[in-house]
Amino acid sequence: MLIDTHCHIHETSYPLDGDDVICRANQAGVTRIICVGTNETSSIEAVDFASSRDGVFAAIGIHPYYAETGLGDFAKLVESTAHDKKIVAIGEIGLDYYNNQSPREAQIKLLKYQIELALKYDLPIIFHVRDAYDDFWSVLDDFQGIRGVLHSFTDTLGNAEEGLKRGLYIGINGISTFTKDETQKLMYSSIPLDRIIFETDAPFLTPNPLRGKVKINEPAFIRNIAEYNSVIHQITFDEIANTTSANARALFNL
Repeated sequence: MLIDTHCHIHETSYPLDGDDVICRANQAGVTRIICVGTNETSSIEAVDFASSRDGVFAAIGIHPYYAETGLGDFAKLVESTAHDKKIVAIGEIGLDYYNNQSPREAQIKLLKYQIELALKYDLPIIFHVRDAYDDFWSVLDDFQGIRGVLHSFTDTLGNAEEGLKRGLYIGINGISTFTKDETQKLMYSSIPLDRIIFETDAPFLTPNPLRGKVKINEPAFIRNIAEYNSVIHQITFDEIANTTSANARALFNL
């Protein structure tokens, strides 16, 4: 069994038929899929998409890009859906200082608020962090009892270790299969198996050997990510598939 812990196939902008995508995922051995919200509209779409499909779940959250836009009715959405078994996480939320899409102060305020919601409803968190780890660790350490994952992790081994020390999982996607950065390659091979979960981030980040051949990423391609990572960890495909799926089930209560 394989699990795609992070994709966006629920969004209206996703160019492929969602049910066909799920069918292909199931044929590839991907039996669980988490659709992740990035703003209020995307979160509602994730909830609606997951509610009528077996093996599909939703995470709801506001990405740091939208920090200046405000919460809208997001708090009401969380309140009304948090106890639904299809809602498995708050996310993706966090800090992104890469291109200053929104003010840092607003991002930090939004992150803290959404962490409080996750703790209130005992939900794990999908964290998006880019070029902002110093502030992120400072925010995180103000809270107790956080469970979560560092989504699409591409940073240093040092920051991976900081996340592991805080009990976080590391989300690994197609980037691990095509990066040319030797320090990233070393980092990916160094993460303990019991802290890895796999994700596609579909429609983005198509893994090798499909990169450049297939335009749109989809959950079925988790298999390619697992195959590549089984090689760099020098273990069998079944071992990495079973271990990472057990990790995902434990974190998201799947």
